[in-house]
Order: sequence, then structure tokens, then C-alpha cells
Amino acid sequence: MSADSHVAEPPTTYVDRIDKKFKDRAPVMVHDERRGDVFVVEGSKQPIPLSLISAAGVPSEELSPRGAVWEKLHKGGWDPHARIADQDRDGISAEVLYPSVGMEICNIPDLELKQACMEAYNLWLAEYCDPYPERLIGLAQTAMCTPEDGIRDLQRIKALGFKGVMLPGKPGLADYNDPMYDDFFEAVCDMELVCSFHILTSGEGLQQGFRGSKINSFMSIVRGNQDLMSMFVFDGIFMRHPW
Repeated sequence: MSADSHVAEPPTTYVDRIDKKFKDRAPVMVHDERRGDVFVVEGSKQPIPLSLISAAGVPSEELSPRGAVWEKLHKGGWDPHARIADQDRDGISAEVLYPSVGMEICNIPDLELKQACMEAYNLWLAEYCDPYPERLIGLAQTAMCTPEDGIRDLQRIKALGFKGVMLPGKPGLADYNDPMYDDFFEAVCDMELVCSFHILTSGEGLQQGFRGSKINSFMSIVRGNQDLMSMFVFDGIFMRHPW
């Protein structure tokens, strides 16, 4: 079982499902002459090259953020039937699925837009996982604008049939150790939803200070999750909300 797999959001994931209020601001795929097909996300510093979203099995010397064409990427990233065929070939029983474009959406500053994007993504992900719910285990997203908004998201996420929820590295108000989130974590326990975090969703990037070879700088991006987990332990969040 893979505990950290990703989907590749189709070009119309957001524009087809987002609240009409945000339709003109939805993340959209465009073709760049130099980079190929990329996702443009409002509030993001740079477009997301699709070639690196769907890089599994590609030799390292062929990996490039340039020239990707959506139709030539791994179909299993957005077609559940192709994904199951990939699982069978690779000897995988099930996958826990994170977003790709949705990871960068965690970092956009406009909370209302972030919320609308994540709601649209959840609708698409529910469709994607529906044919194989025991093998495609999607993690829905919440923007955590406020604890109350988070609870409403949990209710919608549960109704869509999800087993877990991916939280952004940084919530909209105070940090996760603030008592204001107690009701949210109680709701998580009551609904039996598994919370999860992922690197690169706390606004962190590669740090310049590192020792040894340059690749060692890559290890700095795990710090965001290390800080979250240690906060949950040392600030007693797990103890206050046992499951």
C-alpha cells in the first residue's frame, strides 16, 4: 500500500466545479511555449509545470520542466481505471492520494479563493475515487479559514465518502495548538476522519543554508512537517483529543 501517492488534476478540475463567484479566478491550464502545459494559480509565484507532476518512471536525464503535453502524461493520474491497471502492474493494493496542483493552492494568500478551489477539488476527487473506494483512498482538502469553516468542511468531506482530510500547513487564524481548534479536532475524532499534512504546504521553500552537496538542501523542506508533528506532541494536541 502506498501512503503517499498523488493525482494529476485534469485541466478543467477547478473551472468546471468552482463556485461561480470565483470562476474567473480558478486555477487553469495554459500552454507556455517554453515550459509546455502548466497550471496557473492566482497568488502562486510561478506556474506549475505538468512534466514534474507526472514524472514516475521517467529517467532522471529526461526530467525537465519544459515541453510537457497533457495528453502524453500518465493517464492514471486522472483516469481511475488506468490507475487500477497501474496498481495491478506494480503490485499495489491501494493508494492514499494527495493532490499535486492542490499542494500549491495550500499556499495562496486569499483564503476565500483557497476555500473555493479546495471545494472544487474535493468534488473532482470524489468522482475519481468513486469506482474503486477501497483502492483509491483520496484525502479531501480544507482551507481551515476558521475552526468553524473547518468543521463545516469535515461534514461535507464525510458526506462525500472520504476517510481522511489533508490540512494546510498553516491555518487561516492562529496556529493549530491554539485552544480555538479544540472543537475542530473533536469533530475529527467524532467523524473518524484521519488528518494528514504534506510537505510544501506551509509556505516553506528550499533553504540556502545547508552542509555538504547541494542535494542536501532538499532535506530542509521536511522541516514544515517536523514542526507540525512536534507541535502536536509537545503542545498536547494528541493528548487533548485521543482517538
